[in-house]
Amino acid sequence: MTRLFVVAALVAAVGCSKKPTEGGVRLEQISDAFNSAGLKADNFQPTDPTRFNATKCLAGQVDNIDTIVCEYGSPDALALGKKAGEQWAGNATTAAVLGNGRTLLAVADRAHTDPNGKTIHKITQAFTKTR
Repeated sequence: MTRLFVVAALVAAVGCSKKPTEGGVRLEQISDAFNSAGLKADNFQPTDPTRFNATKCLAGQVDNIDTIVCEYGSPDALALGKKAGEQWAGNATTAAVLGNGRTLLAVADRAHTDPNGKTIHKITQAFTKTR
């Protein structure tokens, strides 16, 4: 799992050359990014944002990977949510928790459908490319 966090951090650091959205990435942009990457988002429903110190959170699955996407009032508030995201990911075989502007992505392969991490990598790439 540590290796995936390192890969995800590198992907986040490299980023993309698109002009950032003023005020940070929003939930709607993440949904569009998943669709553009050919990822299937299923059953996303509002979930308790206080657990992640967020203003708004949605939980569901992306290509059968448990996923949480939360929006924050500021990048500083996002830092508080990362720790909660890591706790949510828990003991999943493969997981990643990333921030992008004012949005948090947490993914966890609890069903063991992505043993090599390729799907999680594709999800995190779509997320980090969003500007």
